[in-house]
Amino acid sequence: MTGKDQYGNDQHNGQSAGAGQSAALSAGSQRPELPNAYVAPQTTLQEVILTVWSSILGIEKIGIEDDFFELGGDSVLATQIISRLSRMFRMDLPPIVLFDASTIDKLAHYIIAHEARPGLAEKTAAVLKRIEGMTEEEVTRSLLSR
Repeated sequence: MTGKDQYGNDQHNGQSAGAGQSAALSAGSQRPELPNAYVAPQTTLQEVILTVWSSILGIEKIGIEDDFFELGGDSVLATQIISRLSRMFRMDLPPIVLFDASTIDKLAHYIIAHEARPGLAEKTAAVLKRIEGMTEEEVTRSLLSR
């Protein structure tokens, strides 16, 4: 099967493989040694942002206080992340936002502060998480049943 998942990743035979991803992704790189301790996501929005970062950076375990650039991020990967999040949340995120909000926690706060309606980003994240494991046919059936 070829297509896109809800995060904008290319799919082939059920495997997610976004454009521009390094070989590290297929190997599932571990979190590098960082000066801060790992902090798990605490909201659905943080979980969705983490999933995007993980798929593009090729790192399995990312904490919400881990700095994008300390994880190996660069301007090309930042552009991919911002582009994907902009599509997912249907909002204009400036390309340089990761320079000011370089952690998942800060980026989530930025998205909430700039959402069109209060609660919209978290609601969108919840919908994305709900359909995460669904096939395209299951999503279609769910949408048509409403």
